[in-house]
Order: sequence, then structure tokens, then C-alpha cells
Amino acid sequence: MTDPERYRPAPGDIPTSPGVYRFRDPGGTVVYVGKATNLRSRLGSYFADPATLHPRTRSMVTTASSVDW
Repeated sequence: MTDPERYRPAPGDIPTSPGVYRFRDPGGTVVYVGKATNLRSRLGSYFADPATLHPRTRSMVTTASSVDW
């Protein structure tokens, strides 16, 4: 289980433009692909308090070890 805070990008690094993002596990395998009209807003929602996330989302962000867009 990975701590999402270890790979959370700095908010200023994430663009506010539309785009596609990918969460990857420690081996580099893509575990989730998503799209957003505002990448900063959408990615920020994944790094909220894990207790408030849907169980499936919490599992995904704790399995992942990186995110890119």
C-alpha cells in the first residue's frame, strides 16, 4: 500500500487545462486513465482525506505510486 502523499504533485505543477491523466503502480503499469476539463481540480480530488474517498478510489490511489498527465 502506497501513501498518496509520497507521489502527490505540487498543485502549481498541474495545469488547469483539459487533458488525460494516468495513475501507475510501482512497476509502471497503468492502473487508471481518466480525463478532465480541469486537470488541477480533478487530480486534487484524488488526494483528499482517504477516509472521504469512495472505497474503489481509495484502493486505486493507494495502489498507485505515480500520476502523470
